[in-house]
Amino acid sequence: MKGKKLLQGIALLLFGILLCLAEEEINRELLRSIGYFPFALIGAMTGIAGLVMVFHEKKDEDGT
Repeated sequence: MKGKKLLQGIALLLFGILLCLAEEEINRELLRSIGYFPFALIGAMTGIAGLVMVFHEKKDEDGT
């Protein structure tokens, strides 16, 4: 189970990096009529959530 959560966290982190790097092109190509949307901010928050998932260790029931 820990391995699955680790992989999910890494995938979320990579998705956040992708959003940060592609912000300008996404806004220019996909959202021309809407205007600016802060994909870099959303990517940063997604990346932070991925880091928490990767490095947070859940304690056992006995507290160790």
